[in-house]
Amino acid sequence: MNVMGLTKKFAAAGLFAGCILSTGVSLTGCLSDDTKDLAKPATSTWSADSIVHVGAQGNATLGSAIDLDAKKVMLSAAANAAQSTIDLVFFFSDGDLYLGSPVYAKTLPEVPLAANYDLTKIKDTQMTKASTKPDSLSLTISNFATSPQTNNAVVSGGGSFLVKTGEGRYAYISVDNIQGAGNTASADITLSLIGP
Repeated sequence: MNVMGLTKKFAAAGLFAGCILSTGVSLTGCLSDDTKDLAKPATSTWSADSIVHVGAQGNATLGSAIDLDAKKVMLSAAANAAQSTIDLVFFFSDGDLYLGSPVYAKTLPEVPLAANYDLTKIKDTQMTKASTKPDSLSLTISNFATSPQTNNAVVSGGGSFLVKTGEGRYAYISVDNIQGAGNTASADITLSLIGP
């Protein structure tokens, strides 16, 4: 079999052989159309830590809606205008402070800021408890996939989590420095991102 001749024929036909050929290995599954966009490469290292300041739903100065990809917190009006970017909501419910998806927050009557969220725009962000930040993207993906996932978690005592963001990245977040109590409480969230 003349592998070089086949490669030239495929190249002449506008196809790209995207695999390493060795000792007459079949080309099945190695061809792709060279007119398609290439996937954006994944960022395999964690971004530098950032701290965002959040307030529960009754806090008059700090927002509750968190966009992890942009590393920002939004007050209610801004969050309503940018619902598709909300990854998590910080709120007080049933005697505890929580982080939860906007879908979960919308189900709670004691979280009125989420009442106007449109279910066709918001996402049910998933998170899992994590005691340490994984060393690599592959380990992050593996840890997230093999750990129990939820759309809400009590954070009254702090805690660390892996979160899959709406843009497909992974965030490692740590809830610290909780101040106050009830629906006016506030906290610092340290976060870093990894992934595409």
